[in-house]
Amino acid sequence: MKTTDENGKVFLEKTLKNFFDKKDLAELSKLLSVESSAKPYPLDSNTKKQIEFDSRQFLNNKSQIDLLITFAELKLDKYKFIEFLLHLGQFSITAGDATPAVYIHEKVIKEIKEEKELQNLVASAEFSLGEIFSRQADWNESFKHIKSAYSIFKKLNDLKGCANCENLMGTIYGDLGNLKKAKEHFERSLEILESLRDNSLTGKIAVNLGIIYNILGDFENALSYYRRALLNFEKIKDLKRIAEVRHNLGMLYTKKNQFKNATQEFDRCISISMQTGYMPSIGLAYLSKAFIYTIQNDFYLADAFANKALEICHDTNDKLSVADIYKTKGIIQRKLGKHQLAESYLLTSLRLNKELHNELNEAETSMELGTLYQEMRNIDESKSYFMAALKYYKKIKAKIEVNSIEQSIQQIS
Repeated sequence: MKTTDENGKVFLEKTLKNFFDKKDLAELSKLLSVESSAKPYPLDSNTKKQIEFDSRQFLNNKSQIDLLITFAELKLDKYKFIEFLLHLGQFSITAGDATPAVYIHEKVIKEIKEEKELQNLVASAEFSLGEIFSRQADWNESFKHIKSAYSIFKKLNDLKGCANCENLMGTIYGDLGNLKKAKEHFERSLEILESLRDNSLTGKIAVNLGIIYNILGDFENALSYYRRALLNFEKIKDLKRIAEVRHNLGMLYTKKNQFKNATQEFDRCISISMQTGYMPSIGLAYLSKAFIYTIQNDFYLADAFANKALEICHDTNDKLSVADIYKTKGIIQRKLGKHQLAESYLLTSLRLNKELHNELNEAETSMELGTLYQEMRNIDESKSYFMAALKYYKKIKAKIEVNSIEQSIQQIS
């Protein structure tokens, strides 16, 4: 008798035979089973700990959550039960476990949507759903829930709630690569906060503005916003947010080619996130370390961290990061001289980014495809992808990328 996994494999093999001939199947098998040609070597204790980290200790707790909800519903009064559900929902978000998080917040809304005195909790649940779906790049669902939350917060004159919604909408537009709209929402959020003193939300907005300035190559402003955010989060000891700032500082140093500083920031992010079980930040930091090792031609560590990032981001359903990981794996294979495999990874990244309507990541991947085809001496394809990337970077006025692409085009003209 076969195991479930073996049955699944047999089923997949039979299905593939209906669509591909033997030659295609052999190519596909080679593609799916390929490993980095770099040889393993002894790792320092910190790197070994990171690569061997068991991400699933914080995930796959659905059965426990089901039992917890049943137990709490029997033991708590209605208000306490709803409060408990919201805390449990936040725990699931932190663990990157989207399925129970969605279920819990939808249950909250269903239980109390008609109760006027509990509308603030309805709005909080709607906002959390907007946040969950934004992380899964389900933009339509996300906007739907954010707008519902905003409407309720506005009726309740909850300025902090409205500012949170504006900030989240700005984050989504940033993910879509529409930096102009993102900046508008962040600034609107800050305007709403003028009459409030809220270190947490002010810090979140500062991080987001820092990200925009980092993308535009304005490192001085980006660093200023990140430091401001770090101070805010340190005041309230918000470890989850401190980890996020550390990651963004790492991204800034990466863009400045200060890889030692960048790695230190990513390690700080990972260390804090492991303490809190905040899986989304761990996945992003692993991806960022993979990229640095790729640039440094350390392909064994690059591949190890990319694969670990892929495992975590698949588990947390972080589609944007999955697309980015394929881009990084494509760069690794290009540098190893495996052009066909590199092309497959990069085209997969490009397809996913197009499906997710992420213009910024689409442009980044197009740049990499331009470089790959340049090496393959496919001049027409190379120019085509460079021009596609150039169009976007000119639109957002990202001077560093524009200059880099224009130099590359000159080299192949």
